[in-house]
Amino acid sequence: MALGWIVRFLVVMVLMRLAWKFLAGLAQGAPARSQAPPTKAVSLVRDPACGTYIDRSRAMKFGYKGETHYFCSEDCRANFKQGRRAASGGA
Repeated sequence: MALGWIVRFLVVMVLMRLAWKFLAGLAQGAPARSQAPPTKAVSLVRDPACGTYIDRSRAMKFGYKGETHYFCSEDCRANFKQGRRAASGGA
């Protein structure tokens, strides 16, 4: 009979220890997450040829009819130029 109480006592102690470690971990981890500096927002533009969003400062540019278009690669820019030439009658 005493053995049953000892086992119950040990189980309760182990559960309390696990709960204590869990709560201590939450308390230590909470301030670390809030101290991270905010990241700077990046201006993204959409490539009209493939639809990829890219950083405006790293994109390849092409002016067409007073508008600036931004591309992720030389291939996309070439495809866009080719499509515009075909649409305008090869001019």
